[in-house]
Parts: sequence; structure tokens; C-alpha cells
Amino acid sequence: MGQPMFYFGTNLKMNQTPAEAQAFVAYIADRLKSIVHRSIQLWFIPSFTNIMSVAEPCKSAGIWLGAQNMHWEEGGAFTGEISAAQLKACGVNLVMLGHAERRTLFGETDEALNKKVLSATRHGLRIMLCVGEPAFEKVHRTGPEYVARQLKIALDGLTDPSSLIILYEPVWSVGSGGVPAEPADVTEAFANIRHILLTLFNEAGRSVPMLYGGSVTADNCASYAHLPDCAGVGVGRAAWQPEAFVTVLEKALSKKA
Repeated sequence: MGQPMFYFGTNLKMNQTPAEAQAFVAYIADRLKSIVHRSIQLWFIPSFTNIMSVAEPCKSAGIWLGAQNMHWEEGGAFTGEISAAQLKACGVNLVMLGHAERRTLFGETDEALNKKVLSATRHGLRIMLCVGEPAFEKVHRTGPEYVARQLKIALDGLTDPSSLIILYEPVWSVGSGGVPAEPADVTEAFANIRHILLTLFNEAGRSVPMLYGGSVTADNCASYAHLPDCAGVGVGRAAWQPEAFVTVLEKALSKKA
């Protein structure tokens, strides 16, 4: 079987208790049984404290279970961090790296992300690498160069991109005050990202899925989902309630953009 045609999921950030995460996964697993025949891959990225509570339910439902971050070392004196091996032992099969909040609030660099990418690869984890330009770069129309640098540094030394997913999340579109990108701008950004992927990985770069995230809602999700090179969407607060998660997915899959 080939790759799923559409990837859909949410990053819960610092929200939910273990019981709430369990109820969330149980609800969407039950509600979405009717669409499993379609080429859809769901993913769910809870807080570290909730991973163990949803590991088995996610596995049973075929939902990829992700982590919001990880350290590149195998172990050691890194208080507050978690390793790829620890994540995998807890049932995680996807790790989100380079989220805009990690970069802006916690000083995460492209160099550090490169170490994380290579570590995740060694441990057989799927990688959802977040890239995107801040408002300053957008204003000065240097976004493509900014994103190209992010990709080239973070992916340096990666030879096989088969476990890689790119989530394009412009910094100015993320969070409660974010502004959703225009579909035409996302198309332009995807073309730039695809060019870089082809440069780095030759033809293998053509099969790397590209997703859009950033102020995605039930009202605008279809306008992104039906873009020619869009393999899915990452949804924030608009999908933090299980009923809303299902609603946004259904709207994204609708033929009417």
C-alpha cells in the first residue's frame, strides 16, 4: 500500500488531562469508523503526560501518536527533556519538531533541529518538521529564503526522507492572534518547499507529504485541503474538542472549498 492521501490531526500543546485525552481519542475513533475506507491518516499529539494513556487506543484505531518535542541525545543529565528511545518505548511513532512556539519561545535553532531529526531517524520515528517564516520576513518578501534555510540545515545529513512530513506553519499564522494564510500564498510556499526537497533528495523529495497549519478552522480548511500539492492539514484550537475535530475533518474532505 502507498502513502495515505490525506493527513489530518492536531497538536494539543499544554492542554488536557490523561482522562480527557483518552476520551478525545475514544470519541474520534468511534465517530470516524465510517471513513476508514478512505485514504486518511489521523494523528494526535498530546502532552507528554498523556502519551501513555492514549498509546493503546491510538494503536487500536490506527491513529499516529505523536510527541511535541524530543532531545537528540540517547539519555543523560538533561533535566526536563525526553529522548527518542523513551518516546518510542511509550508507543510514540511520530515526533513534531521545530514548531514555531518552540523556536520563538524556547530558542530552538535549526542546528539543534538537525540533531533531533537525525536522532529520530535512527530510532525509526516519523518526523513532522515544522517550517515557516515570521512576519518580518513576510513583509520583506524573504519568506522563501528563510524557509529554504530552515529546511537545508534541519535536514542536513538525512539521506532517506521516507519518514519525513513537512508542516508549513507561518509564524504569523500560529496561535490565538494568528492570521490564516491565503491559499495562493500556501501554494507558493509549497512550490518553494518542494523545490528544496528535490534539491536535497532528488526524486525521493517528490513523495514527501506537505501539510498546512496555522489558524485552520472549519470555515477555511477545505480551501487548503484541496490545493494541488497539499497532503493534509494540521489544526490547532479549532480541533481541541473531539466534536470539532470531526467537524473540521469532514469539512476538509468536502468537495466544496
